[in-house]
Amino acid sequence: MKTVSYEALQAEQAWMIVSDQLQQRNNVLAKGISHMERNPTELPMASRLMILRYHLKMSLRQLTHEARQQARTPEDTNRLHQQWLHVHQLFFLLRQIDAELNRASHENNTLRTWLDSLEGRVYRSALVHLN
Repeated sequence: MKTVSYEALQAEQAWMIVSDQLQQRNNVLAKGISHMERNPTELPMASRLMILRYHLKMSLRQLTHEARQQARTPEDTNRLHQQWLHVHQLFFLLRQIDAELNRASHENNTLRTWLDSLEGRVYRSALVHLN
């Protein structure tokens, strides 16, 4: 029987929170793209959001692949460290996505108005849970 440490549970909880936040950003980007595509003058911003969403998905795919490769190693000594490293990489990606989305919304009134109409919970900070 394998015991689970409190530290491992904390790392797992942090991973679930940041993963949830990234999924929410993916959903916001998808809806934002659809919203911007309704107006032909907003197609450049829709394209920008598509690129951002592509970056999110490709980065997640790469980080997940790397984490799976690390998990295959039998030694447990570095496993907790690797879990936290993965969580912090995901959180860095989340901050990148938020920064780009924020920059885009400052440059585009339609996007800013639409984002302001969303529920604020989508942008609750995961930072509190990761520290």
